[in-house]
Amino acid sequence: MMKRKLSTTNLKLSLLIPFIIATIFIATIFAFVPPKYSLIGQWSLLQPDGTPTGEYVFFKKDSTYFISLANGQIGERGTYFLKNSIFFIKNMNEHACGKEYWGKYNLAFYGNDSVHFTIVEDTCTARRTDIVGYNPGMKRYKTK
Repeated sequence: MMKRKLSTTNLKLSLLIPFIIATIFIATIFAFVPPKYSLIGQWSLLQPDGTPTGEYVFFKKDSTYFISLANGQIGERGTYFLKNSIFFIKNMNEHACGKEYWGKYNLAFYGNDSVHFTIVEDTCTARRTDIVGYNPGMKRYKTK
């Protein structure tokens, strides 16, 4: 009788231990999967002190963007794409940077509502200054 009880306990433990190990393994895998954030939407450009400039960048699903200036006029248009954490941007106005010059930046999301850029490569001084020289980042615009 004692052997049968002992073997039933061993059987339960032999089933429980692999289950616990598998659960920990799966939880560990999902704990290190970075969340998927999106640039799609309206973003507020920030002053160096973190306050809004009154200018906004609108990233659209079709990989185009435009910048709305504080007076409501469109300041710039172009195309962009994001591959892993590398942000690529190209202006449509050839007078700004030339139509064929892409800028390349590291993009870091801070939660779903803030981003920060660091330069990888960009030959366009004006765009480089706009993206990393003056603006410390962007914050997602929240409608009330």
